[in-house]
Amino acid sequence: MPVDFTGTWTNQHGSTLELRDMGGALSGRFESGVGDDGQTLWVDVSGRVLGDVITFNAAYTDYGVIVAWIGQHTVEDGVGTIKTHWIHATNLPDPQAKDWMWFSNRLGSDIFSRL
Repeated sequence: MPVDFTGTWTNQHGSTLELRDMGGALSGRFESGVGDDGQTLWVDVSGRVLGDVITFNAAYTDYGVIVAWIGQHTVEDGVGTIKTHWIHATNLPDPQAKDWMWFSNRLGSDIFSRL
């Protein structure tokens, strides 16, 4: 079933996701609630929608990080939610890659609720 993902969403960490669904293509911005340095940092996101399935990504160019989410929309207690899994990849300088590659990719999950 098609879902319009346009709107503002928040996750369990206090992150905010603002999306504009343009008939399958997504654009918007994301503010992480779990930044390492306590700064408020909005980054652009882009992605795709197929029915009630979604993917979007953000590139933190100043930090050498790309994050990609993939998930599915559902309704719980009358509230739209997006249950996602994410992968966080950090660019490593080549001399460090051999010893630290295991640390450069992290996996996790988020549940976004529509505001």
